[in-house]
Order: sequence, then C-alpha cells, then structure tokens
Amino acid sequence: MAADDLDVVFTVLPGALPALRRELVRSGLTTSPEGGGAPEADDGAPGDGPNDADADELRLTLPRTAETLRTLARLRTAVSASLAVATDTGRPTGLLSSESLGEVDRVLEAISWQRPRVTFSGLRLEAAGAETPQMLRIAAELAERAGVPVSEDGDLVVRVRRARGAGWEALVRTTPRPLATRPWRTERYPGALNATLAAVVVDEVEHVRWQLGGSDGGVDGDEGDAPVVVDLMCGSGTLTLERLARGRVARAVAVDVAPEAIAILERHQRASRIKGRIEAVVADVADVARTGGVLADLAGTADVVVANPPWGELLGAHATNERLSRDLLDAADRIGADDVVVGVLTHDIRRFERVLDHDARWRLIARPQLFAKGHRPRLFVLVRA
Repeated sequence: MAADDLDVVFTVLPGALPALRRELVRSGLTTSPEGGGAPEADDGAPGDGPNDADADELRLTLPRTAETLRTLARLRTAVSASLAVATDTGRPTGLLSSESLGEVDRVLEAISWQRPRVTFSGLRLEAAGAETPQMLRIAAELAERAGVPVSEDGDLVVRVRRARGAGWEALVRTTPRPLATRPWRTERYPGALNATLAAVVVDEVEHVRWQLGGSDGGVDGDEGDAPVVVDLMCGSGTLTLERLARGRVARAVAVDVAPEAIAILERHQRASRIKGRIEAVVADVADVARTGGVLADLAGTADVVVANPPWGELLGAHATNERLSRDLLDAADRIGADDVVVGVLTHDIRRFERVLDHDARWRLIARPQLFAKGHRPRLFVLVRA
C-alpha cells in the first residue's frame, strides 16, 4: 500500500454488501460496484452472489485525503468504517514497532481531518485476551499517541486481531459512534428498524427502479424523476427518513395505525434536519386497502411503496400477519402507479410467501435476506405482473 493510501475496513450487516458497494460508487469513493447489483430474479437468490450473502466486511484501499474521511462519515449502509494498521510479526506486540506506530500516527492524523472535527473521550481496545499484559501494553501505547485515556467506555475503538494470512492488525474506527447510529433517533419505539438496515432497503428498492428504467433515487437526479414514496407501516419513521436522506422526493407519505408512532416520527424528523416534508398520517392499512381512506387522493400515483410490517414478536401477532399481508398488497395495488416498485421487509417469511403465491397481481424481482438483531428478515421487492 502506498504512503498516500488508507487501508479501510467496512463492517456491514450480512446481506448489505451490494448496497454498500453501490453507495461507495455514488459517493465517489470507488468507480465500480465490483459486480454489485440486486438479484435479477425469479430465483430469489439472497444478496448478490455466493460471496455477498453472509459477508460482514469489505476492505478497500482509498486515498489518504480529508475528503475520503468526510465521505466515510456520511455513509449510511455501513455499520462502521475503520483504518487498518498491520504488522507481519507473529505477536500482537509487533504493532508497537516504530514502523507500525508511525502508521498509527498517520491513521490518527487522517481521522483528525474530519469536519466537523471529531473528538474522542477515551480508547477502548477490543481483542481476544484484552486483559492480558501485552494487550494492555498496546492499549496504553495507542491511547498515549491519541492523547486520550484507556477506558472501558472509550469511543475511540481499536480492534486488534490476527490479520488474514499472517501477522496482526489494529482496526481504528473513524468515528466516535458507529455509522449505523443516527443522532436524530432520540426516542425508542418497539420494533423500530435499524437505520442501516433501512438504508439498505431503500437502496435495494431504488436499484430495482433504476434497473427498470427509472431514477436510482440519487441526490443528482432531475426534479422530474423525484418519486412519490409511501411508507404504509412507518412506525417511528426510519424507512421514510432514510429515503429522504437518500435524495429528493416529489412527495413522502408515512402511515401508521398508532398515533404514538406518528408523534415520534414527527419528532425524529425535526431532530434529523433532513430536507423534505413528510406527510405523517394516522391510518389503518386495511382501510387504505378497502377504500383508499385518507390516502384516496394517492390512488394510482405512488412510484414506491415500502413497509416494515410487524414481525409478530414485539409488535403484531403471527396469527394475524397473513391477513395483514393481504391488506398491505391490496393497499399497494390501490395507491401504486402502473410502474410502482414495492418493498416489504418481513421476518414472517413463510406467511408472506403464502400470500404472495396466491396473488397474481405481483411479480417478485428480488428477495435478499438481511440481518437484524439476531433475525434474518427478507426484503421482497415486487412490481406489477
């Protein structure tokens, strides 16, 4: 690796690698998604290929510039980004060699280039045997160079592990909090969707729109390409906010049957300062399915319909999820445009598949499997048959 490069390691949710690859292209960090793309098909294969379905890491060499660090901090489909320092010696204390420590200094300097400037309260070492004398020695030396104390609650996170092949490496996280953390999330809501997972859902749906000839939902699209987006089961608003963060929309409508969810969504949007107006509506998807209800004016206009229906655990019940799935597809049919793309994220996979198998109105385009808090939900991306 050249002296003016950085060895960057991204942590990703299993199933999210294709979305991250595409985001790296959009952000200008790479010029090719390296084979990334949504599944084309009717085979419903998860992810992008055999190497992507369960991958939880991506490694790239990127230019050592302030713009690289600023761009890394804005990524939405990665859990975190770290800068690697390696030694080919057989012991982790090889990271304390003058050469490795010089590289640590270069990494810390690069992290300091971020604007707005980031500050760290302490260094937390994560490693097997973190309490052994040699690991404590490594932690103390790195903390001294960073100008912070060693702390169990430190936000300068350094992971020490065996390098692939031979030797050891230290991975220094570039931000005090994971990239997956959203500062606008000020309140907890049962069953709230992980924000990184929501960003991946948005990307998969927008990628299918692009494959079918529409805009990819990027920030540079023409105003005329801005879609009408409806979230039929918005909860505290994670999917809707992630879509607004992705790029402009002609109209964004978020619907939930729970007034408290809508209230939290509105507070989250104010905290987010994300541009764009959300029309937040208290409504039952069953009413939308039958008559259009309060969304009657949207009939036949929605370009994108997304939903994260209850998984039957923290919210909802498995016994009623089949009926809910039918209502959801009926509602999408009512409000969707002719070329609508529908994205439904569910952990109740078999029940949703049973409903879909008996609904001739929809064609399955992709069904990547993702990872969320110990669950493996699938995203069903549908278009009209």
